[in-house]
Amino acid sequence: MNNAEQIDYWNGEAGQRWAAEDARMARMLQPITAALLDHLAPQVGECALDIGCGGGGQTLLLAERLGGTGSVLGIDISAPMLAVARDKSTDLLPEYASVHFLQADAAAHAFEPASFDLLFSRFGVMFFDDPVAAFSNLKRALRPRGRLGFCCWQSLRDNAWAALPLQAALQYVAAPQDTPDPHAPGPFAFADPQRVRAILGAAGFADVSIEAHTFTMVFGERADLRGNVEELVRMGPVARLMADREAASVARMLDAATQALAPYFSDGALRLPGAVWFVQARLAS
Repeated sequence: MNNAEQIDYWNGEAGQRWAAEDARMARMLQPITAALLDHLAPQVGECALDIGCGGGGQTLLLAERLGGTGSVLGIDISAPMLAVARDKSTDLLPEYASVHFLQADAAAHAFEPASFDLLFSRFGVMFFDDPVAAFSNLKRALRPRGRLGFCCWQSLRDNAWAALPLQAALQYVAAPQDTPDPHAPGPFAFADPQRVRAILGAAGFADVSIEAHTFTMVFGERADLRGNVEELVRMGPVARLMADREAASVARMLDAATQALAPYFSDGALRLPGAVWFVQARLAS
């Protein structure tokens, strides 16, 4: 999807669905967020931009790290997600940085030049249809000694939480006839670290570091296996395969996914491997 299509998508039914799922997603991704913040080590008093802030869970964790003298601007294209974020940010404790939210496209928004010490994102930068142009725009908002830091998913095959349900569903529904572009905007668009290096270099960043991190993704909102599988597939690539399918077809896909994921279910939760990249960079001199 191009940026205009992304805006429509995240402000329509999909954005409303993700807003409803925000609390669940925040709990699931909290270990990744905490590890990313430890890795980036934001400093008290810094001014940060949270790119693709969504429901704002990670924005508030960042605000806690920056302390009362810092500030965070969360930017996102989704009005439903930002409504959730604004609700979360009311009555913050004094020891938190000031938090504000903006509905805009980070790829093109005219930020005040040299206004941020940290450009931060948790899974929010893989959806740009022209990532070099987007990061070039974001770079202008960074102060001379500032830095960029984000996380993105490694390949689909390295993320069983997404790959296994998809493989199961494809037994009962044909894959899209067009071979998908692995670099098209989407969750796994930055799976290739060399491509990420090239994008950031072309956008004017230097000292790029990319580190692999693995996590156990825990899906435990429901007590039973089938319930957790249903919740999981609503958040991954299977959700689009199921859209507009007959109930019998959806049931078959869910049955197959349940069977595939059964070995990963214990103590009321699914526990599946996840793999991400932690990326850092600075302005090129």
